[in-house]
Amino acid sequence: MVIGALVGGGVVYSFMGQRPKVASITYVKGMPPVTTNDPLYVVNVQKGVTPSQIAIGIETAAEGENMNVVGTLNIEKGLKARGIKTDEPYVIYEVCNLVLGAGILKTTPEFGAFAPCKIVLFEQGGHLKLLTYLPTYALRYFPPNAASARVAKKLDILIIRIMKQAAAGGF
Repeated sequence: MVIGALVGGGVVYSFMGQRPKVASITYVKGMPPVTTNDPLYVVNVQKGVTPSQIAIGIETAAEGENMNVVGTLNIEKGLKARGIKTDEPYVIYEVCNLVLGAGILKTTPEFGAFAPCKIVLFEQGGHLKLLTYLPTYALRYFPPNAASARVAKKLDILIIRIMKQAAAGGF
């Protein structure tokens, strides 16, 4: 038996009993399904694809999906500038569609804590990966709102499409 509580939007949601059922939903053909109980979505980058190709892939795919890369935080570069040795890439790309973003913030202003959406490039076990925090999962922290849920699902799909193109080297 599981007993727990989730605090979100000033409201405590409690549950007692079995864990919620896990569902997998495929949003983008050729990509791993989204698992509804996991806030993170991780994609393996194709072998041979470089961080530079991933950067170009994110830029071009975002443009193709009517999104903008509004910020890039290169952790590896920042550490090196401070004299800390590292060879592993770690870059946070902030992506946004202002129209969709405004739509979700209008109905759920607290969602701003998760904005803009992020795609993270990192290396794990010698393999490059891309990671995002799913907007649909973030909404669990706030009172239910159907309009926000529709926008969050659109954002999930757009981000996964961008990740798909970037993981393939931008093609």
